[in-house]
Amino acid sequence: MPARAAKRKKVAQSTPAISADHDKHTNFTHWAINHGVEINGVKPANIPDRGVGLLTTKSVKEGDRVLFIPERAMFKPDTALLRREALDHASPQAQLAVSAMLKFGAKDSSLKLWQDVWPSRETFEESMPMCWPASTQDFLPPPVQQPLACQLADYRNDWSAASKVCAQHGFSEREFKYHWMIVNSRSFHWKPPRGKGGSMVMCPFIDYMNHGPSGGGCNVSQSPKGYEVVADRDYDPEEEVLATYGAHSNDKLLVHYGFICSSTNGTPSPDDQIRLDQLIIPTLGADIRSQLQDVGYLGGYALSPATNAICFKTEVAVRAKLLTSNEWEYFISNGEDLSVDKSPEVKRFLITLFAEHRKQVMETLVKLNGVEEYRGSAAHTTLFFRWTQILEGLEAFMNT
Repeated sequence: MPARAAKRKKVAQSTPAISADHDKHTNFTHWAINHGVEINGVKPANIPDRGVGLLTTKSVKEGDRVLFIPERAMFKPDTALLRREALDHASPQAQLAVSAMLKFGAKDSSLKLWQDVWPSRETFEESMPMCWPASTQDFLPPPVQQPLACQLADYRNDWSAASKVCAQHGFSEREFKYHWMIVNSRSFHWKPPRGKGGSMVMCPFIDYMNHGPSGGGCNVSQSPKGYEVVADRDYDPEEEVLATYGAHSNDKLLVHYGFICSSTNGTPSPDDQIRLDQLIIPTLGADIRSQLQDVGYLGGYALSPATNAICFKTEVAVRAKLLTSNEWEYFISNGEDLSVDKSPEVKRFLITLFAEHRKQVMETLVKLNGVEEYRGSAAHTTLFFRWTQILEGLEAFMNT
């Protein structure tokens, strides 16, 4: 999923708005308007290499409200159903997923027009690492493994809670998993006015919006009556409007949404990080690890490709190996070295680590290309892209 440039170019006029899918998106637009959704100057459209997103239909000025979703149009957990099915203590995600599965999945559901514009189950299964076979997951970069393991643990807990209800209503685990992923990637937290309890909800039409890195994209906020989307700048007709899902690295975007932000005009996403824990922590002795743990600096090491700089925690960890105790403590307290700047030594140490890791990355890329059954698949494309980003980030640091 490409990052947004400071001024996004118009989508080519020759690009069809929706082509064969026109009717379902038009029908859903009418459904949304009938449920109180305000749509001002935007429409769903096929965006090359990005799937469906929102394009402007006219000139939009900074500060214009392009979308408003009232509370009555939101899809919320069915509290009565959840109590009846003894799921009132399940996780919020499981509650919303079960509610969506039963309501949207009903044969006479009035929500079918909304469901018709969701990504297909097959799309999720191809793009989401949690759906990949173990042999494919093994190719994921190490920093992706831990959040993926946490996600899978959450899913298994939610399936354990919901499996009996699914069986009673004739839904398979595959169908529950699809709705669980829909909720995971398309939900919002709604906090009603007047002190009522909040919940996870789904908001029609906002869920068309593709992701842009932090510092850009329309402003999405909650008002007492609903969610609104306000233009962050002036837009010409046929420009894509984006929303920021969060300041997420590409590793997190891959795990939770199944896509990766590419560079824009050669500049990586400002939110992306190349995590370094697996490189740095093994070089630290037990005493140094204990010291770092005591001051809250054990782990969380990262290189930012956008700035070609390491984070402060990495500076602290490497200096723990290179400096005396007094010098190290001074750096932690003041953010600078006591006498002579040790940054060149820190960089030399990291370049040695990065050079070895670079070999491993290149070996992984060769192995990926050598697995014939993966070639051309969504998983192969994503994995190759991410490992290439890591390689480029390491080389950029090493060469400056």
